[in-house]
Amino acid sequence: MISCEKLKKDYEVQLINNELNRLFPCRSIKKVLLVAPPDVDINLFDYHTAKRGRCWNFPPYGLGIIAAHLRKDSIDVQILNLNNEILKVCCHSSSMEDFNFDNTWKMALSKEVKGFNPDIVGVTCMFTQTNKSAANVCNELRHIEPDLPVAIGGVHITNCFIDDKVSARLSADFINVDLFFLYEAELAFKRFVKVVNKELSANELCQVYFNTSGERFYISDKKIPAKSELDIIPAHDLMTPEELMNYGVVGSFFCFTKKGTRITTVLSNRGCRGQCTYCSVKNFNGPGVRHRSIESIIAELLLLRDKYNIGHIMWLDDDLLYDHKRAIALFKEMARRKTGITWDCTNGVIALSCTEEVVSNAAESGCIGLTIGVESGNPEILKKVKKPGTVDTFIKAAMVLRKYEQINTRVFLMIGFPGETYQMILDTFNLAKEMDLDWYNITIFEPLPNTPIFESVVEEVLPGQIGFESIRYNSGPYGKTMERLNKNLTPQDSSDPFKNVDLDAVPSKHQLDDIWFYMNFYLNFTRLYKEDRPVKLQQHLKYVQNITDLVAPEDPFPMYFCMYLQKKVLGRIDISLIKRLEDRLSASEHWRKKFEDFNISKEEIC
Repeated sequence: MISCEKLKKDYEVQLINNELNRLFPCRSIKKVLLVAPPDVDINLFDYHTAKRGRCWNFPPYGLGIIAAHLRKDSIDVQILNLNNEILKVCCHSSSMEDFNFDNTWKMALSKEVKGFNPDIVGVTCMFTQTNKSAANVCNELRHIEPDLPVAIGGVHITNCFIDDKVSARLSADFINVDLFFLYEAELAFKRFVKVVNKELSANELCQVYFNTSGERFYISDKKIPAKSELDIIPAHDLMTPEELMNYGVVGSFFCFTKKGTRITTVLSNRGCRGQCTYCSVKNFNGPGVRHRSIESIIAELLLLRDKYNIGHIMWLDDDLLYDHKRAIALFKEMARRKTGITWDCTNGVIALSCTEEVVSNAAESGCIGLTIGVESGNPEILKKVKKPGTVDTFIKAAMVLRKYEQINTRVFLMIGFPGETYQMILDTFNLAKEMDLDWYNITIFEPLPNTPIFESVVEEVLPGQIGFESIRYNSGPYGKTMERLNKNLTPQDSSDPFKNVDLDAVPSKHQLDDIWFYMNFYLNFTRLYKEDRPVKLQQHLKYVQNITDLVAPEDPFPMYFCMYLQKKVLGRIDISLIKRLEDRLSASEHWRKKFEDFNISKEEIC
């Protein structure tokens, strides 16, 4: 007697084969095109920021890993990084009128599809703010070649699957996508190609959603790379690491490298020990941390150095220092092999791991910058968001990090958590002052889809109001902080936001802007007055110069403090910078009032 389970499985196999026969009539995949869309669509793209070379230009590392796997199976692969194409054309343009955002990426996409003639196109979508851009790319692919199968994957796509079902919004936006691949999909996609090519049976498929059939269905079996399967070097030759820094930036510490240094990224492990309720890493990577072997990482570093002249890398890891012994062994081997590559950890490390032995070996191996995740200085908030750290942990980590002046050390702070009061935010402010590290990246809480905190925010605070367009990071070239600075959307009240208020009250969105502005000024800028260490003064000058020239060229506060540091470090002030500040203040009563409120004036340093 045939069991119900077998009948169900046979029916599923029949569905799969019907779909594969429809999508691939010849049942053959020999060429695969992998596409990284522009980071944002035309509505968020800022020509002047891109023209200054300030936009992020990360290599499509995940696509490089997929390409390396496919090449092992003799599949011909190409990677098209449309974000790099956009930035390249923008940098070479003579004016805004000379540059057409949509035409640029559409022409590059059409040329690649028609020239390479792939059997399937795979698109990645890492971040929520890339949703519209990725959807535009998929729609254009259908226009270029209507019968060409299109697949998509990435963190954002995975986050929009709940209970094995695609969200209605995602389904509507990606109506022209045939296949959704979830989680870490390099092995799942590799299997898919083999199934299409009839090298594996249909029941070997995993973590793929068939989206365009009459009966949509999801194969929920998973094939997540185990530790033994992580030792693969991505196809860097398809990712153009040699030109990324020509048109944009990689990470947040690039200004501390020598001019002309080539920078790219490397991933040494996957996952994070933390269970922070605002983070989606666990949802994508699963629980725990899985490591690559040290031998594999060193081989990749030497390849990048010797073949592509890479001088600096940013670790992509979400928990680089998880295993202390392994981290120390990696750093010692980097020093022993004399890789000559400096590094940073822009994504952040967990404070608990910043022990004397770990940090000293990190410095010896070439660490020039790292960020530690603190978020809050209030024990109740830390407990609510399940942050792997305590106030005491953060203070101890800061004491260690302050000993290593060559490492520029920053801190992630977040304000505006649900239910967070003025007093709780003040606790964060006071902790940051006590830690006394180099810079504080302060963001206002923004809920990410499919995180534990997201659902509570949607239900309790913003019912029916959260869409993909509103979910953007606060920092970075496309973040809300940049938007606020560039558009002068700074608060009108520059007085101490913690005075004359009920400290047990929860601040409004507008009041959070006031608090952000106040904390940014007093934690990051005024602390420069007391800095006398030569190494740190040099670092601060480089970073504030970077803010002044590239990040926020219209903001007079960085101009002022850049002038202060120039005088203190160099003994002179750039005349053109003085003129820029004078012109900015002359044209803006708003900023003149700010300078008065914060008791600063150009005459004090000129």
